[in-house]
Amino acid sequence: MLTTRDMQVVEFLKTNKAASTETIAEIMFPSLSACQKRLKVLFVTKNLKRVRCHLNAQYVYYTKLPSQFRHSLLVTDFYRELHKKCEIINYKIEPVLGDIRPDALVAYKYKGRSYLALLEVEISHKGFDYGKYDRFYSSGVYKSFFPVMPTIFIVGDNTKNPPVSTQVIYKQISTDFFNINTIFKSV
Repeated sequence: MLTTRDMQVVEFLKTNKAASTETIAEIMFPSLSACQKRLKVLFVTKNLKRVRCHLNAQYVYYTKLPSQFRHSLLVTDFYRELHKKCEIINYKIEPVLGDIRPDALVAYKYKGRSYLALLEVEISHKGFDYGKYDRFYSSGVYKSFFPVMPTIFIVGDNTKNPPVSTQVIYKQISTDFFNINTIFKSV
């Protein structure tokens, strides 16, 4: 019999595309072993699919295999790492904001204050397009959605430094998340 939490896990994966056992355990379960037991049930009952991930040697669960597997996994890994550091108020995947579509909109609380950020995972070799967020800011379009311009979190290992002249705040995080605390500096 499926539990309410089981159905929440399935819905989480429908929305977020893919997540490792570690991520699902951190976000939704009191322990890793409890998570593993329920994920096995969801897999056996065909509510979820899974694959052993060569990137982290864990199972990665999904409802439909995402075309950009590593990208989707990094989006949920970021969620997990942020969840360890602060309270996540809202995490919306791929919102449409005028002519931009970030990987996620993140509202979170850190040390009692609320913050807003847009997440971009950049693992291609073409590099991050800082111009699209500079245009989003300078045109004032962001004011249709937010009271202030959100910080842009960029997860990637090959990103160039942002232009010096920009008014947008960019925070770069490596794909292994060892420097995730940089997003809290000067906050």
